[in-house]
Amino acid sequence: MDPTQSSSYSNLLERMKQRTDDLAQKAEQRRSEKESNAAVSEKFDYFHETFQQMKKDLETKIEEVGNVKKANLITYLDNLVEDSQQMQQLLNESSMFLASFQMKKASAEMKELDELIHCRIEELQPKKRFGFGKKKVTEKTENITAMKDSTDSSTAMQSNSLDEIIKKQFFGFKDQAHQTLTKSAGELENRQMNLQNLQDCKVIALGNPSTLQVASLRNCTVIIGPTSRSAFIKDCINCKFVMACQQVRIHNTQNTQFYLHVTGAAIIENCQKVQFAPYTLRYPELEDHYCQSGLDLNINQWDKIDDFHWLSESEISPNWSVIPEDERLENWLE
Repeated sequence: MDPTQSSSYSNLLERMKQRTDDLAQKAEQRRSEKESNAAVSEKFDYFHETFQQMKKDLETKIEEVGNVKKANLITYLDNLVEDSQQMQQLLNESSMFLASFQMKKASAEMKELDELIHCRIEELQPKKRFGFGKKKVTEKTENITAMKDSTDSSTAMQSNSLDEIIKKQFFGFKDQAHQTLTKSAGELENRQMNLQNLQDCKVIALGNPSTLQVASLRNCTVIIGPTSRSAFIKDCINCKFVMACQQVRIHNTQNTQFYLHVTGAAIIENCQKVQFAPYTLRYPELEDHYCQSGLDLNINQWDKIDDFHWLSESEISPNWSVIPEDERLENWLE
């Protein structure tokens, strides 16, 4: 074989080897994608089955409220709220693999259940009594008055207990404007923090909440201590978030900055002009709150953002960017 033929043959072998390697790589990629899709499908099946069973059980309990003895009513209603919060926690922790329409459907179902619970509590609130004029006091009327006072005292206690359950159903702040809103570490401990419909507010919550739910904020600054599990943020415009959590999902948000410590997935969806930087919050109890949260200080994926609406693997999504170092803020509590 002359040198020219030998060179052509070698090139042919090289091309065949390259093609074989490419085919093997694509086959491996398809296998990985198939396994990944199967895992997501498996997770969704578990979520759907568990969530729907919890929903069915809770709906049954809500229907049975009228049959509960008065002495057991407060505890029963309190358990309803706790069951609802467990469902919300399951939804929060599953948000990383649920599609948008699945999140939207489950969130609507949660809202409907919470409204049902709230309505049942409102129905059971004692009606206020009104008296007109003065009556002559006699021994008989005094006895009646004493009995009435005792009944009113019991009614007031029940009313206060129901008010507390309503407060427990929504822990956080909503429908506020131009305010500085604070929660203490004792209030936050192992509870879901909710922020809803706030405008031009500053929220300071230095503690260890279990999860964070945020919706419809405008021109707000939110400063949160280490959150044990997930954060779900949607419909926010021109805000700043200083937060640490296990995983975060941000939906339909624009012109907003995140100073973030996240140990797991960070997902944006239908967002524009969102920016990220490392978590820069400092306060004396921060280390203790990190210990309570269980977050790993050595792992921070603040700049590993997954944009669900950007499918290109070769280019970074234009919907998010890193805050330049010389523009980052630090003194949040001053």
